Amino acid sequence: MRVHFDDSLKLLITIIADKLGGTALAEGVVLRDTTGRLAFFCNSMLSSETLNQLSEQLHLALGVYARSDQVVADISEYGVEELLTDEAIITLEVDGYNVRLIDRRLVGADWLRDPVNLAPPPPRFVFSSIKGGVGRSTALAVVAADLAARGLKILAIDLDIEAPGLGSILLNDETLPEFGLLDALVENGLAPLDERFLADLISPSPLTGNNGRIDVMPVLGRRSLENPADVLAKIARAYAEDVNSEGQVISVLDQISLLVDQFSDPRRYDVILVDARAGLHETTASALLGLGAEVFLFGLDEPQTYQGFKVLLSHMAQFNKSDQLPGWLSRFTIVQGKAPAESELRQEFVEKCRRLLIDVGFGVEQKSVSFNGAQEVSDFNELEWNDDISDADVLPLDEPFYLTPIAIIDDPRYKSFNPQLKRDLIENSIYSSSYQEILDKINSSLPQQLE
Repeated sequence: MRVHFDDSLKLLITIIADKLGGTALAEGVVLRDTTGRLAFFCNSMLSSETLNQLSEQLHLALGVYARSDQVVADISEYGVEELLTDEAIITLEVDGYNVRLIDRRLVGADWLRDPVNLAPPPPRFVFSSIKGGVGRSTALAVVAADLAARGLKILAIDLDIEAPGLGSILLNDETLPEFGLLDALVENGLAPLDERFLADLISPSPLTGNNGRIDVMPVLGRRSLENPADVLAKIARAYAEDVNSEGQVISVLDQISLLVDQFSDPRRYDVILVDARAGLHETTASALLGLGAEVFLFGLDEPQTYQGFKVLLSHMAQFNKSDQLPGWLSRFTIVQGKAPAESELRQEFVEKCRRLLIDVGFGVEQKSVSFNGAQEVSDFNELEWNDDISDADVLPLDEPFYLTPIAIIDDPRYKSFNPQLKRDLIENSIYSSSYQEILDKINSSLPQQLE
């Protein structure tokens, strides 16, 4: 029977652990090359007989997923010692075994990075989704308008390179900047971006009136729209890794992080809002993992949403070895977009998300939870039930608040969202009934002086 990608790593791990033991497996390193083929490098000496037997066994078991040149080697082999300390090693738990893996990739390497710590002020909020059409960009525009109406200075950045929309929502032909994010990612590969170029990446939105300010960094600036035939050529180069003068490789995640950092002066902006690309592209990793932001993960009550959430959260869960929920999870909030007005229907989405989080290892049925050193919450199954206590009283005890999704109520007025033509759509009296939960969540995350 042919072995497939999903089987190969588990097969190799089982064979190595059975033949050499769990300690040898944990101290060695598995190499998966860009085609998916596997090899194991042991951190101790092995006899020739053991090497030959193990090599034959791995070739037979893995088939095409065994490295054809050398599927197993010990520390005496040339180059193995360097591999055992390679900076690209990630540690996973697979079928109960601790495994050190070097996962060579042509694309998607940024997804192997740990989420960075919360960024210093100004606070950053990322609006993300697995698929488009969930109301993500509309919600960002409403949030920006609400914050600006309170006198705050906002920077809105569009990271959805292949399906940009934020610029056309918040800017018009007269206010479009000379360049956009796409130009920044292309140009920084050739030379550092100077202050003049950075200034030409943003323009103020005309929607704020005399209140606060919304500056916008669109994907496409004036130059791109005047030369539309060049846009695809730019996109082909925007995702390329850069190499600096010291020979260091600068990934897309690092490029975007550095660019956002250059605008992150709390004297200039109070809040930074980022519209991430839909899906699981490299730039999505940049937004979710590399910006140190509060993340809103949008979805609808449909199978595509739960499948996408499971892929994303399962990937991130495999890096968590602690019996505690990871700190970055407290900065993730699931948002039900276009939610029904009936609370019982919204509760179905909440329960499905809660079960999904438990299934991937991010639920309190499997993990204990601590809040900044406070007393840990008991396992869900150990809680004593009391019929006199309401659900509202129980939830804060058995589940962290950030695991409960919030909702944006469906409003047909926002289906063709164009605040340039319908300015009343960004008036509090209109949007508050639908968007209050996300506005409250953001307000609770702002520094006290901005609330």
